[in-house]
Amino acid sequence: MENILKNIEAIRKEKRIKQEVIAAELGIKQSSYSSFITRESDITFSRLSHISDILGMSVIDIIAWPEHYVPEPSDNQCKSCIEKEQTIIHLNNYIEMLENRSGT
Repeated sequence: MENILKNIEAIRKEKRIKQEVIAAELGIKQSSYSSFITRESDITFSRLSHISDILGMSVIDIIAWPEHYVPEPSDNQCKSCIEKEQTIIHLNNYIEMLENRSGT
């Protein structure tokens, strides 16, 4: 989790987005956002997914950053197909997280 949080901050800084902007988009105070990043409180997959949307990236690309896990669309792939593939990846990650929580 620590690497993911470091990646979020590095990406945020690279994109020159202020913490206050992300916090506002999340509907929280900047101090709450900061506590996620400094690991004072846990970040949920839902929150991570929302942050990835704000940063304009997939969750998997945030995890794999600076590498890109989700390839850029090629000329023969439609945008909605790419979005569906990304949704499937997000859902599979979410299912895996839930399974890990329940111990199954």
